[in-house]
Amino acid sequence: MEDKYECYSWAKGQTDFDPMTAPTEPQMTHQREYDAIVIGSGLSGSTLTYRLSQGGLKVLVVDRGEFLRQPLSSPKDAIGLHMKSFGANRSFVGGLTKFYGAAMYRFRETDFQAIQHETGESPAWPISYGELEPYYCEAERLFQVHGASDGDPTEPIRSESYPYAPLPHAPLVARMIDRLRDSGTLVSAIPRAINYGNGGKCVLCSTCDAYYCRLDAKMDAEIAALRPALEGGKVDVLTGTECTRILTDDSGLRATGVRVLQEGREWSIFADKIAICAGLGPSARLLIRSSSPKHPRGLGNSAGCVGRYYGGHITGMVFPLLSARKLPAMHTKTFAISTYYHGASDWPYPLGMIQAAGQIPFWEAVSWWQKPAARLIGERSLYCFFMNEAIPAAETGFEYDVLGQVVRVKPPLQNVRTIGKLRHVATEVFKRAGYAVVAVDRRSLWHTVGTVRFGVNPESSVLDASCKVHDLDNLYVVDASVLPSAGAVNTGLTIAALALRTGDAMSGSTCLKSCDSTVLAGQQER
Repeated sequence: MEDKYECYSWAKGQTDFDPMTAPTEPQMTHQREYDAIVIGSGLSGSTLTYRLSQGGLKVLVVDRGEFLRQPLSSPKDAIGLHMKSFGANRSFVGGLTKFYGAAMYRFRETDFQAIQHETGESPAWPISYGELEPYYCEAERLFQVHGASDGDPTEPIRSESYPYAPLPHAPLVARMIDRLRDSGTLVSAIPRAINYGNGGKCVLCSTCDAYYCRLDAKMDAEIAALRPALEGGKVDVLTGTECTRILTDDSGLRATGVRVLQEGREWSIFADKIAICAGLGPSARLLIRSSSPKHPRGLGNSAGCVGRYYGGHITGMVFPLLSARKLPAMHTKTFAISTYYHGASDWPYPLGMIQAAGQIPFWEAVSWWQKPAARLIGERSLYCFFMNEAIPAAETGFEYDVLGQVVRVKPPLQNVRTIGKLRHVATEVFKRAGYAVVAVDRRSLWHTVGTVRFGVNPESSVLDASCKVHDLDNLYVVDASVLPSAGAVNTGLTIAALALRTGDAMSGSTCLKSCDSTVLAGQQER
């Protein structure tokens, strides 16, 4: 008896994608082969699928989530729906980018090098900034990134300008920026992946950061990458489906396919190449769960590195007060201060980034007794956060049992004194501009990376420089888990660029793109 499953395809030329009416192919069986299977449709999975489909590969995307489609039914409807309204356990095609703030930064050149921090050394990457730079350019075009280099002394050298001009500032935000500049602070635009201007869908509403956009104006993974991939007719998407393990041949040197589970039915699907893009935690867990006689500790785990080298960003918050009255609804996530990224004259270590956030109702997440004061401050101030790197190390990360369940988490090394210094710097920056500031002495871990990192040495990494598992010929991993470090800027664009580069490696490109130092230096001189 043949196993059957449903998957979405998208007819070429269809202009308004609606997954509720998308055609299905219910007769597909485990006998059908694909050129590639991609596990996960988040930022890396959708971008990788786009690249593979460009190369003519037939691709199956497997995702445990469903398509999120809730368009406006009335002009009075709220444009954005907060992520908490969807529940904690639901997942969607496009992953968390359906709710992200769409800040798309390039890592600085120094982020690819070993850097000494307060608590230890942030490791060097197996590739240089120049090797990723052409893919940064492509990712910026694909995700329609709006930005400018003005006011950012740490902006890395570029071979191309931003594809779109920076977003305009709301009047109250523009006034703050003027006062910051008048007081001697450099201010730069946050590069944002937004469909804005020249007939774009974005209206610069207040419900963006941490919200689902019902206008489809936010260039998330599904909209920016997966939909164009589907249009080519080379991609199928299997939703509501969990990948339970990666299958390997008897030699243990090649992945042959995947085992999937959908509504109680389980079957196997085969392909020439497999890519795990399930996200930090799930990708490592899937490798552990796919153990075999040839890989008793899990795939790629011969050196015991799966789950280790866990890092990210240590963050804090400051609230410059703009008014004694409740602020109007406005789009606020448009500016940042990066002057102190590499440190300050009175501090020997890198400090990091100060960045404006959206109008997020953060007071809903605090204790009931803190909520009135938090709301009072939040509705009258600009929510700004600052972040420094949380350092990965061999001893940081997750420990798993034989089923791949997490039994212990060892957090990354937090630069506590450094983040305290950055809090002081951020407070003084806004005070110099004439604002009263509420600074919160509370730290959070954001933008986590690692647990399946890529590197040169198989004894201290899971993947090689092309994101292929060291121990297998055709199994790749690309998502936040592969990053050796997080720098101190948002990781999204770097993940997307790395996915494009991995797509070239999987497609068998004779050589991966790269911009050498001479090309980049020449661009800088112009």
